[in-house]
Amino acid sequence: MRKALLLSLLLLAACTGTSEPPLDLLLAVGSGDQVVFYPAGTAEAGAVGQWSLGAAVVDLLRLEGESRLWVLTPDRLLAYPLSGGSLTSPPAAVAPSVSLEIGADCSGGRLEAGSARLLLDCGGGLVWTAPLGAPALETVDTSGDATGTVYLLGPDDRLTRVAPTLTGFTLDYPGEEQDYSFTVYAGAAVNDLAARWSAGTLLVALATDVDVRLYTWSPGTDPPKSAGDPLALTSVRAIVPLSDGWLIGGDGGYVVRRSQTDDLRRTTPVDRGLVTPNLYCYLAAAGRLTVLDLLDPELAEHPRGFPADPRGLAWLPVGE
Repeated sequence: MRKALLLSLLLLAACTGTSEPPLDLLLAVGSGDQVVFYPAGTAEAGAVGQWSLGAAVVDLLRLEGESRLWVLTPDRLLAYPLSGGSLTSPPAAVAPSVSLEIGADCSGGRLEAGSARLLLDCGGGLVWTAPLGAPALETVDTSGDATGTVYLLGPDDRLTRVAPTLTGFTLDYPGEEQDYSFTVYAGAAVNDLAARWSAGTLLVALATDVDVRLYTWSPGTDPPKSAGDPLALTSVRAIVPLSDGWLIGGDGGYVVRRSQTDDLRRTTPVDRGLVTPNLYCYLAAAGRLTVLDLLDPELAEHPRGFPADPRGLAWLPVGE
């Protein structure tokens, strides 16, 4: 049944001229000084292999359409060419084609994808972007930014800043014709903040003592607006865009908010999440990987074995 649904999506993609989603994928997971590869999907399966890098993996990133896997270590940003690989074997282990020295401790850093560049945030105001065509670290000026500012790449890779305040957040975005700056009052003390762009819309999630409050914004003069009732969460660790909504995860579980349906609340903790083109959603936390089949109306949870301390998730089509 699931294969028939996916094939119907492939037919729709062919009729509309959009690219067809790959069906066979590997999931790459950072663990210690290794990148471990697993078959994608809900079935329990062990690793098909791993790369040993000789340095701790901090985060992983693969941009759709690229044949490189970006790996962040505590002191370098690396890009590894992807070739070969199958549902029973990992891609060939080769030397990195890009190796950029960061010049700072990035052991708590993160990577974020844009359209033609990526963003590296090492914390403490140490932020860089790098163009994909000719990778080099370009320093972002963070002087004057508030502690806890979240940096993102928005439409056309425009650098977006979202910063927590005592009772809300500020948003700064450099538009094509004018810059936009907003201060939003949420009506409660803010303990944590996360933000994510998806399909031209920014979602900001604010964690208070009693709930998580959501706000959306699209580039323009209108300020961010509340995105429905608060969520029954008290922390926010991950925002996962879905085709028809969002999944918000934290220490105490996650909530799926989709259009035309009631919120789905589960207690499985989530540190990071990823949706693959064959419509599986992977939710990772320490020692746990939970897979949701987004074609399943019930969104049943499928637990899978996982490294004790996962660092980064990425997907890659088999054979690239």
